[in-house]
Amino acid sequence: MVNIYALATGFILAIAISTKLIVPHHGRMTCHYPILLATFPAYYWLFAISALDYNALFLEVLVGIFWIALSYIAYQKTKFIGLILLTVGYIGHAVYDVAHDLLFINAGTPRWWPEFCGVIDMMLGLYLLYVASVTNHRSSNG
Repeated sequence: MVNIYALATGFILAIAISTKLIVPHHGRMTCHYPILLATFPAYYWLFAISALDYNALFLEVLVGIFWIALSYIAYQKTKFIGLILLTVGYIGHAVYDVAHDLLFINAGTPRWWPEFCGVIDMMLGLYLLYVASVTNHRSSNG
């Protein structure tokens, strides 16, 4: 069953994050969104440690390396390419949150986590996609 409170809380938090960490319209991309994406694996690591599930921790670290690497690569690229990579990262992580238990079980993960984190990831991914489209439109118009 979907946890509506987790969804609502995640939605409100995503709006707060996106209004606080507005991507500038000019210049190089800031490090805020890549750093935020790179921290997401740490939550799953802490969940596995809290449950003393070191098998899950090992698997979470392997998966987490991908998100950290993607964040680093996105930061190194041009603004538009970086925003597209971050969009893929955030939306991909939302899918990962929702499908997590189909891949493997991390007993420390709270039951409400997929809805909470998934909606944050999806909202931020869609926001970054919007910013990327505006950035691309502005650069093509001069």
